[in-house]
Amino acid sequence: MPQVNDLVTSRARAVRAGAATRSALEAFWARAAMSKLETKFALGREMAALPRLSIDALRAVVLQYRYFTRAFITDLSLLVARCPEGRLRSLLGQLVDEELGMGNPEEAHARLYDRFLESIGAIEPGASDAELCAAAHPKINALLVELNHRTTRRSPLYAIGMRGLGGECVCGVYFSVMHSHLRKHPFIVEHDAGIDWKFWDIHAGHADVEHNELVRAAVAELLEDHGRHRQPRAVTELADGYDFGTATWDAFWTAVYREHGVQVS
Repeated sequence: MPQVNDLVTSRARAVRAGAATRSALEAFWARAAMSKLETKFALGREMAALPRLSIDALRAVVLQYRYFTRAFITDLSLLVARCPEGRLRSLLGQLVDEELGMGNPEEAHARLYDRFLESIGAIEPGASDAELCAAAHPKINALLVELNHRTTRRSPLYAIGMRGLGGECVCGVYFSVMHSHLRKHPFIVEHDAGIDWKFWDIHAGHADVEHNELVRAAVAELLEDHGRHRQPRAVTELADGYDFGTATWDAFWTAVYREHGVQVS
């Protein structure tokens, strides 16, 4: 009988731990949803400046995002290696494959973004990697180095929150708002037909929304497992990483805007 009682007690504890994890996760999702809504409104105000920039300033702003895109793919690949086996790891691996063009380097999303930059005159076709790397702003490089450091050195759950949620899920908000304001710039309007929009068709469309939902479901499944194994800090680790990831997005745009004299609210 003692063994039976121990088994019942153990299962009861696991049920309570799972319930506590679900409750904490629901609170986190609610906070994240409100954060994304607030971000969207704030971005709407800040990115309203894009159509008023000179074309040279606009090119400089969107060029800096090139480095964020490339660093994200690298960090996401590292995150796959650190992620526990399961649905989230498989999903993130699929996202990496898509980002890299699914075997076709010309369809890699970083290459698609470069084609967009070339089509608006932000970079020269055929520019060398060394030339392009030299154009990265030092503050942007510092942000990306810190993201990479935390992806590899902090806990897997922290890295998932930072790059899987704070990167993959939040970026859709930035893309959709930025895309909307980009298309209002006089130069963009005038040359719209000659601009390569494929990168934006992917990232400012339904694909990113679908990715967000899939990542969220897979993260919830992973945390359920952590709850069953009574790891109470699991949601806290995830939330801490998410907060740093979203703060880095804000720091990125603040640095880029200030470089070109745009007032950030």
